[in-house]
Amino acid sequence: MTPELSVHDLSAGYGGATVLRGVSLRVPAGSVVCVMGRNGAGKTTLLRALMGVLPKQGRVELGGQDITAWPGHRIRAAGMAWVPQDDAVFPGLTVRQHLEIGRRGGEGDGIATAADLFPILGERLDQEAQTLSGGERKMLGIAQALVSGPRVMLMDEPTEGVAPLVVEQLVSAISAAATRTAVVLVEQNVDTAVALGSDAYVLEHGAVVEQGPITELHRNGVLERRLAL
Repeated sequence: MTPELSVHDLSAGYGGATVLRGVSLRVPAGSVVCVMGRNGAGKTTLLRALMGVLPKQGRVELGGQDITAWPGHRIRAAGMAWVPQDDAVFPGLTVRQHLEIGRRGGEGDGIATAADLFPILGERLDQEAQTLSGGERKMLGIAQALVSGPRVMLMDEPTEGVAPLVVEQLVSAISAAATRTAVVLVEQNVDTAVALGSDAYVLEHGAVVEQGPITELHRNGVLERRLAL
């Protein structure tokens, strides 16, 4: 079966500096594939390259179609959504307006989808998004990406810096999202990654140094060893 996302021998970087070196991975439909590694390993660079923000070499396929040379807006329209780490919101816009922006080109009722995943957002539809807590902004970012009806969602450390109770809500929502879309999850917390992921790819210095079923990598102590500071 053709995976939703295939990455073959991907290299990318900034200016003349190469950050990613020959990265390959596969993301099946309905799965959460975790990308892990220490700070500076190239995880966010990988997501930026996949979204067309950075020039790259290699091959990227979405649903079997080569999208390597496509610009970012075309990649988004084809079904790739990105939840960045900084949970940015638009000044002056309400939660409802953010969801309507995300829903453009997608299907169904974006507000109902968001409220189902995150009831607190349903209660705050007319509140300015800037006034949400950090954890609520993370929720909004996930909901806004999901209502576009993506084939693949890229998530950059969505649980970083939020309270444990909110982490539980985010884990539940990401698990639910994976029933609708494939997910590439950049996650530093091993317990969270193991709770969500089916497979993991560990990056060091921009290259994949470990890959396989995440439970096996965890059981063998590979994740802890590779991520130790």
